[in-house]
Amino acid sequence: MTQTTAQVLADELHSAGVRSVFGHPGGEVVDLIHAFESAGIQFVLMGHESAAALAAGTVGQATGSPGGCLSTLGPGACNLVLGVGDALLDRHPVLALSARTATSLAGWHSHQNLELNAMFAPITKASVSLHGTGTRETLRRAIDIALTPPRGPVYLSLPGDVATHPDEDRAGASLSIEPSPPTDQHTLEKIQTALNRAKRPAVVVGIALDQRKDAPGVRSFLAQTGIPYADTPKTKRLVDPTADAFLGTCISASGDALIAEFLRQCDFILGLGFDPVESVHDWHLAQNYHAVTNASTDFETYRPHVQVVGDVSAVLSQLTRDYNGKPAWQASNGTRVRASVQAAITPAVSATNAGLAPYHVARVMRDILPPETRLSVDTGSHKLLFAQAWQTGEPLTYFNSNGLSSMGLAVPGATALALLDPARPTVGVAGDGGCGMMVQELETVNRLGLAPLFVVLCDQALSLIRIPQQQRGYEPSGVDFAEVDWATVAAGFGVRGLWARTPDELAHALTAWRGEAPGTRRLLFTSPAPPERSMLPMSSSA
Repeated sequence: MTQTTAQVLADELHSAGVRSVFGHPGGEVVDLIHAFESAGIQFVLMGHESAAALAAGTVGQATGSPGGCLSTLGPGACNLVLGVGDALLDRHPVLALSARTATSLAGWHSHQNLELNAMFAPITKASVSLHGTGTRETLRRAIDIALTPPRGPVYLSLPGDVATHPDEDRAGASLSIEPSPPTDQHTLEKIQTALNRAKRPAVVVGIALDQRKDAPGVRSFLAQTGIPYADTPKTKRLVDPTADAFLGTCISASGDALIAEFLRQCDFILGLGFDPVESVHDWHLAQNYHAVTNASTDFETYRPHVQVVGDVSAVLSQLTRDYNGKPAWQASNGTRVRASVQAAITPAVSATNAGLAPYHVARVMRDILPPETRLSVDTGSHKLLFAQAWQTGEPLTYFNSNGLSSMGLAVPGATALALLDPARPTVGVAGDGGCGMMVQELETVNRLGLAPLFVVLCDQALSLIRIPQQQRGYEPSGVDFAEVDWATVAAGFGVRGLWARTPDELAHALTAWRGEAPGTRRLLFTSPAPPERSMLPMSSSA
């Protein structure tokens, strides 16, 4: 029998490795949901579509396969925009699906009828209207586009009345994939010559590479050349953070101004997969910056001074083989810079009557939680701190929103990671602002029987905005929250809350969370309520 368009969609998603689709339904997508479940794809009900799209992006980053999210038309599709934009700028493969107005109504029915494909076009690699013809071919090309560097989201819309019709086996939508250009050997030779001549070289490793495939080549190049290097938050542990040559984590990380100052002293900077979408500094604008990436990092008027696009592992093999440079500084310069960064971000005391210092929260967590722990970190002042202070045990275990820097990631991100591997320790770190945005997802975690730990840092303020207001001499405005009894809020979602006022209380709570049998209970750790204005860790756990 001829399959329906919904069945074709479900089969192709399953073939691409999609096992969960996050979303919030409407009547227009119930046939799609049924097709997903029949094909072996779990539909995961989320409290909000933006959470669904953020969860899908987390899955895309963690697995390398496209994450899937689904909404109804109109308001549901609009709510996907946050997570889809995040996937675009953080280079996560995502397939975002929504309904659109039924074909029988499209010409005259304006209720909830928006130009959805036009709306998603600027924030996706492709925006596709499905019509019930050639859907299999179209989906395969859409998946290829999502996975082709730079990875990113593809949006697909489908009228509800087309989903249940037999799909016609004809030509699919016209979707083009830019072929990867061959490595420009002349430009590569320019990089090799400049690298060999450099007396003060440095390397910054970023996301414009394949972390699974290219990691051995990156590590070998750094080990054999001894050049000082830094990573970015989304590539933590791709490189060895304990080596003498390691400078620290830069780009949106506490203390990274010291690393940026070091880079400004260099006569050669090599970006291995560095993508300026991660950057808040401007050192990559200099003529001594050279890029090796798996996709072009050009943006509007910006062009790297020298850029080679291609197979990063193959390029690094050649650079390593032909390297004969003799830098004037030693790899131990990295140790010196890293020590300066650590001194800059380490507070004198671990706790005061204002609460626990976030740095020491990170250190206590790192000391107690196992090396394989995966961390989903929200945007806020704590994000900068954790990006520097948290050390990962392996690559692709640290998740944040860096390109878009959106608030709201921690809770849906940790939920998605816990769903991928329920037995693995998973932690979400948020501020009270970001937690409030996604608090409904505590119900999702409870309903699914998952057990991530959520640590929420509560200062009753949007500190990342409050601080610059004060620095500019303004009275804080529009940044402070009223007191919230988070433990009671958590209890309403079936989550237990505990206050952690000291490092010892936090350590005890973390140890207890680790020791619980899976699935027996959920925990929320919180800190003292104001006026102490303290740190609020929050958890849902086994």
